Amino acid sequence: MHLNSKTSVKTLIAIIMAFTCITGSYSQSFSPNSGFVPYWQAQLNTGTSLFFGDVKQYQWWPVISNENEWRAGISVLGNKQISPVFGLRGQFAYGKLAGTRRAWGKYFNNDYLEFNLNTTININNLFSPYRRDRLVNTYIVFGLGLLNYNTYVYQLGSNKLIQTVGGGAGKSFGGRTLEGVLHGGLGIDFRINDRLSINLETANRIMNSDMLDGHVSGFKFDVYNYTAVGLAYKFAFSKKHGRTNEPSEKKQKTAKTKPGNVETVEYDYNTEQPIRPPEAKPDVLIISPQVVKEPEVIVERTTKTEEPEIVVAEKTTVPDFEYRVQILAKYGKTLSLQKIGNMYNLPVSTIKQNSHNGYYIYTVGSFSTYEEARQKRNQLRTNNGIGDAFVVAFKNGERLDKLP
Repeated sequence: MHLNSKTSVKTLIAIIMAFTCITGSYSQSFSPNSGFVPYWQAQLNTGTSLFFGDVKQYQWWPVISNENEWRAGISVLGNKQISPVFGLRGQFAYGKLAGTRRAWGKYFNNDYLEFNLNTTININNLFSPYRRDRLVNTYIVFGLGLLNYNTYVYQLGSNKLIQTVGGGAGKSFGGRTLEGVLHGGLGIDFRINDRLSINLETANRIMNSDMLDGHVSGFKFDVYNYTAVGLAYKFAFSKKHGRTNEPSEKKQKTAKTKPGNVETVEYDYNTEQPIRPPEAKPDVLIISPQVVKEPEVIVERTTKTEEPEIVVAEKTTVPDFEYRVQILAKYGKTLSLQKIGNMYNLPVSTIKQNSHNGYYIYTVGSFSTYEEARQKRNQLRTNNGIGDAFVVAFKNGERLDKLP
């Protein structure tokens, strides 16, 4: 579903209000005898910020040569833990993204500011009793936010700027582009003491557009991942509720023994804490620990099944030398000419397929001069939305590595 900027803001505000009402009711009805006390927490983390979209050399692993795709980010969070299971967090993140596509001869650099509201679900406390001193806690995180970014696309090799997204022309502050994002992931907290914990978290962000890398393709949403390690500090830890359950002498209940060895226990209902029963040998209830399998949250990129195309030669004669405009390339697999025509609103009869250095390349037109081919390239960029179309040269039906 595609959301515009105003809709994203309204949706975010509505979710904040709804979640506040729901979680507030839950925290009020939570049993005070559990020993849990709501608290605030601040967190700072940093880690990798990686892009998964069209302008990327490999599907999953980032490259480091011919324009490095590894980038980093940093974020601060404020967390209100309202119950042993649910927490509400606000996050501000700053990071960078990058991608390169050697076959297309281009790469991009991006910087972004992200604001989001998310909720955490503690898996341990969801399926087992609350324990304040538990060493490791695992949780699920999901939320909604706003992304403000600038993207600059360059020609690979010459580093010439060929496209800008945002960069002063966007609708957000500083001319950035504003988009809504959904994100979900997993996290682990390692307890150090009552106030400090180390946190490891990974979450995928799914944008509501396909323009972060400046290239639009079949999949309508760009995705990026932020995986970070951080330090969290808990405020307002209560020793009264957290460390001791012993009532004061003034609040202790009194016991009277009556004939028949029946004890009557009197309780003081004006006190906040439960009254300690008389000394007795308690029955021991043994609770077997439950083994909880941590659920996985996986964001999968849908990949279209490519149909092999049977190419029929359009001409019996091939010019000795010609210029064409390349519009697409695919490594190791052919693409359907009909699909390419539908994608770019081009007649199928005008699209030619050739192979070059392991790639199947798709070109349009045949021109004797570079100027004619350049005009056709500009027309394809403007009228057909093929922003990365470029001029190539052919000799005896074979594409040359560079223009003469």
